[in-house]
Amino acid sequence: MYRALYRKWRPQRFEDVVGQQAIVAALQNQIATGRVGHAYLFTGTRGTGKTTCAKIFAKAVNCPDKSSADPCGVCAICKGIDDGSILDVVEIDAASNNGVDNIRDLRDETAYTPSNCAYKVYIIDEVHMLSIAAFNALLKIMEEPPSHVIFILATTEIHKVPATILSRCQRYDFGRIKPQDIADRVAYIAQQENLTITDGAAALISRLADGALRDALSILDTCAGVTTHIDEDVVRQMAGVTDRSYLFRISAAVHEKNAAEALQEVAQLRQQSVDMKRLCEELISHYRNLMLAALPGGKGLLSGIAPEEEANYLQTAEQVPQGESVRAIRLLGSAMEKMSRGTDQRIELELALFALTETPQQTVVAPQQAVPAAGTWQAAQTTATAPFAVAPFAAQPVQKETSVQSAAPAPQTPQDLPPWETAAEQPVQTAPAKAEEQVGAPLQAEEPLPWEDQPIQPQEVPEPTKPATPSKPTRPMPAVQSGNPVPFAAWSEVLAKLEQQDKMLIAYLRTSRAFYDGRRVLIDGGNTFRDFIRVNKESQELIKQIIEEVTGERCGIGPYVEKSAATATTRTVEDTLKELAAQGVDVVYNDK
Repeated sequence: MYRALYRKWRPQRFEDVVGQQAIVAALQNQIATGRVGHAYLFTGTRGTGKTTCAKIFAKAVNCPDKSSADPCGVCAICKGIDDGSILDVVEIDAASNNGVDNIRDLRDETAYTPSNCAYKVYIIDEVHMLSIAAFNALLKIMEEPPSHVIFILATTEIHKVPATILSRCQRYDFGRIKPQDIADRVAYIAQQENLTITDGAAALISRLADGALRDALSILDTCAGVTTHIDEDVVRQMAGVTDRSYLFRISAAVHEKNAAEALQEVAQLRQQSVDMKRLCEELISHYRNLMLAALPGGKGLLSGIAPEEEANYLQTAEQVPQGESVRAIRLLGSAMEKMSRGTDQRIELELALFALTETPQQTVVAPQQAVPAAGTWQAAQTTATAPFAVAPFAAQPVQKETSVQSAAPAPQTPQDLPPWETAAEQPVQTAPAKAEEQVGAPLQAEEPLPWEDQPIQPQEVPEPTKPATPSKPTRPMPAVQSGNPVPFAAWSEVLAKLEQQDKMLIAYLRTSRAFYDGRRVLIDGGNTFRDFIRVNKESQELIKQIIEEVTGERCGIGPYVEKSAATATTRTVEDTLKELAAQGVDVVYNDK
């Protein structure tokens, strides 16, 4: 049976791993010195060797041949791990086994010693897919695992792994593989597979792979299914990389403010069954490449494009301003978002391109809008000896009364002034003006700016007055006779104060009544308020404090029950007992 190239040429030894030399060296050193940890976390983008290194590490720690840090690959254990006949190395796909029951089963299995190997190795791929309960079940066994258990976790989304798991693992970050390393590996595999591949084709495959060697081998496998002689044209055809000159034509029309030509190009592409959303994505990537190509040294940031396209981007970027590229990315991104909501894709793309061909509106503030009506501002600028003699904030007119101006303290030293105003740089006035005529005039040294650290005069900002505590009760408690509750007349004032302090509590009591029985204020607020106030001690204390402020007396609070209802209930019980006695039932009254 034919095996895909990325499976057939998966590295079996550490020395075959491409582009991860630092990680490989660290793992080999741990095996050689016997300092093998109990938990490892491999993270990085797809196709960079995370699972491959995990399998090689599992074979290396169990291989009986310790002459090298690499597994020998010929012993029974190495071969058994490769073909899956040895069950001491378990690979789990967390995407499909993400429940807590799966992790509980794994945890129970760790209690048993390995049957053939020295270590039981659990490789959990895509570990970020585990549920919260599954992570919690995995946490304890990872914290204190048996000495014969090793966990290797692999993930592409490290931010989804809880910090409690991260802190218990040795973390290794797998970076994207360099294009040159991918091209060399592709050329080597093509040679071993009796394929002829040009250097340009190998370089194009490495750029399209975007740092993932597995993607590169998949592209090579696709091209090998067509012909044994692989060049750049074959790679473009099989990888779906067509001539994208239409992107340059659209951006050129947008740059020339020719909306009709840009929309005509879109119409022709639609006739060729080009998906509008896909076209919008390509335009966003196109303008991104133009933005990067315009940066100094931005050539190294371009990836996944052919060499001739790279030269075209570098040439076009000299003509298209970076601001235009950034604006295009934002408008096209907004159009993409609207397309996902179900609106017409073609219309959204056309609207975005039409907006790009228009000159962006810029808000211009007229100078007279920031200048007071009086012409003293211009005079101050001409008489000032330094360009920053007057602070820009002084453009707003500041009105002050004559008494305030005379009472303002004048700074004695230049250090009291702002850094941009010194005594030598003050505007010179030829004739003193009255206080009423200086509205809009530049602030002088004797007038401290509002943001200066100067004492504020009481006339300008009055001190907030605190409510004085009444020396005697404003509303004394009503007189009560024979313990019968009487209406509490000061309840309205209590509610007024309560509304200023607790908006939620006043909502219960807006239509409430209150009575006084000589020692407590009985509140008739309904069943909802009664249930609320029974469990909220803070609200009880607040009501008591406000009652004390209004009446001058400290008293308790309680619920108010209609006396008629209570007596009606008593009368009904007595009547019932009398009726039972009349019917011959023995009724015994207990006086205790």
